[in-house]
Parts: sequence; structure tokens; C-alpha cells
Amino acid sequence: MKALVHIESGIVNEIVADNATFDVHSDFAWKEFDETALAYKEDAETGSSFTYDKETDAISRKTEETQSYEVLRKWAYNPIEEQLDQLWHDIDDGKLGETAKTGIWYNGVKSTKDAHPKG
Repeated sequence: MKALVHIESGIVNEIVADNATFDVHSDFAWKEFDETALAYKEDAETGSSFTYDKETDAISRKTEETQSYEVLRKWAYNPIEEQLDQLWHDIDDGKLGETAKTGIWYNGVKSTKDAHPKG
């Protein structure tokens, strides 16, 4: 197999059969691609799973950094707008107590909701 690589950036753009290459701009080159050594899954992966190193003239599989729980948790949270809307509904439904409805935050959100109701 062959991999189409951008020489300077190291981006692997495409992986094709040996007989499926085509002429490319001088910034790109076709490189040998050992699908067995790189554990390539033809129908499940694209070139973006790999990188090219100009210094060693080698293609390798990209390694994925394991994210910290702080990052994973941040990605898992609903957007702040949605959280604030949920909090507003909890307070409006009395789930946090009636005195919460006298707070500055609640009244500020309520005035915005009243001024711009859902259509």
C-alpha cells in the first residue's frame, strides 16, 4: 500500500492500494505503507490515524494522549447556558426553596426569560 504524505507537515492524507496512486504536487509524496506492521484497518481508518516523520522517512501510528479526569469531566458537563436554564427551572419549580426566588441571580435570569420567552 501507499500513503500520500505532506512532506513538511507530516500529515498523512490518504492510504491507497499500490496501483491507485496518482500524480501529486511537489509538496506531497507517495510513501510505502506497511499495513501489517502499522495494524491498519482498511475499512475503519483513514490517513489521519498516522503521521509521517521527514527525518526518519517513516510513517507511524499517532498516539493518543490520555486526558485527565478534569478535562474529561469538563467535556462531559452540559454547556453553562443549559446548566443555568436547568437551575432556573429547579428554582422556579420550588426545588430549592421559595426564598431562592428572591435572589438577584434568579430575578436577573427571570427578567431575561420574561423579556425573551421561548418561541
